Amino acid sequence: MTPQFSAERLREIMKKLKVNQQEFARLVGISQPAISLYLKGRIPPADVLYRIARLGGVSMEWLLGAEEAADATSFRVSENRPAYGKEAVLLELWNELPAEVQQDLLSLMRHLNALVKKSG
Repeated sequence: MTPQFSAERLREIMKKLKVNQQEFARLVGISQPAISLYLKGRIPPADVLYRIARLGGVSMEWLLGAEEAADATSFRVSENRPAYGKEAVLLELWNELPAEVQQDLLSLMRHLNALVKKSG
């Protein structure tokens, strides 16, 4: 059986993280146009699929439409020691925060980013 990437499941992850295409692309480390293609059903490369699954706390199989994982959180992508440095630590801490705190932090970060750009 050929894997069928689930654009709808990608949308679920973005909704859960409360991010738009641009923000999600930045988190994954790819371009916004690439996210747009994935939302139209194109299958991401394995490394991108892995990063998306990790961000969403789901399995790559679930993203590829596996029916066994009816619940997106029943399988999770994990590794013993993240290999992504400070970003991995930030993401782990982020995922432990309640959604409303995440939203407030995101607003604060946008504000700080704008101040840095303005002054630099």
